[in-house]
Amino acid sequence: MSATTPQLLATIRSWAKCVNEKKWDKLPRYMHSTYNQNGIDYTPESWAAHIREHVAPQLGGDVRINEDSIMVDESAQCVALSLWLKFKPEMPLLGYQPKGRDVLFIERGFIWFTDGKLSKGLFVINDDEMRTQMANPGTDFAPSLISEYPVPPVRTPLSREQLEEVYRAYVDMFNSRETDTAYSKYVHQPEKMLNNKNLARRIMDDAMAAIPDLQCQIHTLVADEKLQRVAVWLKFSGTPVKEYAGLVANGDPVFFTEQATYQFLDGKIERIWGMMDFSEARLAQQPQSTMPLVIPVI
Repeated sequence: MSATTPQLLATIRSWAKCVNEKKWDKLPRYMHSTYNQNGIDYTPESWAAHIREHVAPQLGGDVRINEDSIMVDESAQCVALSLWLKFKPEMPLLGYQPKGRDVLFIERGFIWFTDGKLSKGLFVINDDEMRTQMANPGTDFAPSLISEYPVPPVRTPLSREQLEEVYRAYVDMFNSRETDTAYSKYVHQPEKMLNNKNLARRIMDDAMAAIPDLQCQIHTLVADEKLQRVAVWLKFSGTPVKEYAGLVANGDPVFFTEQATYQFLDGKIERIWGMMDFSEARLAQQPQSTMPLVIPVI
């Protein structure tokens, strides 16, 4: 039985509240009989135990989930999430000793529902930002939050179908290497478009220079007509010819993912909040590596 948008939102928020209040015994009531997160299967009870026994201790006793952005595709029974978390490590994390200070990080991804309950999740967190904070505890860190950017006034809004169509054409432009001639067709003020405070075009050009055969596939897409936003889970593949984001050029292809949210303005992309997950690709290049990873919370 499909759930309505308000029901899906209520379930997600109730889940987060249980984690924040450490009501572990209530977590299973929001889970389907089978739950898969990032390729690993759980029962409701084993997932609650996993959060209680492994994730919560790893992040410390006062971890708190905060809502940044939620977009719902009711027809697909799918929700795109952006969360930010604050915690104070009480044990070694990512190879660093606890410093007695709060650490902030963003977690983004998608959750699918079956009969109104969580049945599948894909999530990514930014390990690199956490390592920077753990290594330099005196440095202030401000996450790039979607909620801090007001929805711009739109003269010509796109329908949900049009948003999806334009975004897919944008990805096709990237894959066919037409950025030099067609980039401005899809981007509003290209010289100002930001991706986590960096120019998005520069990031795109740097990636293509390091991985000339880089290709992008859309795994999941959720479009919000009211907000004029598109949230996507992207899968990338290619063979580096020089070092990029910790990936080495050893002649082998690499595979990594990105979760991103795009703000559209009058039919063109105005801003991106993107989060690349290079951790698995780095580990795949170092099969003997024991590099620690942080487990997504939700």
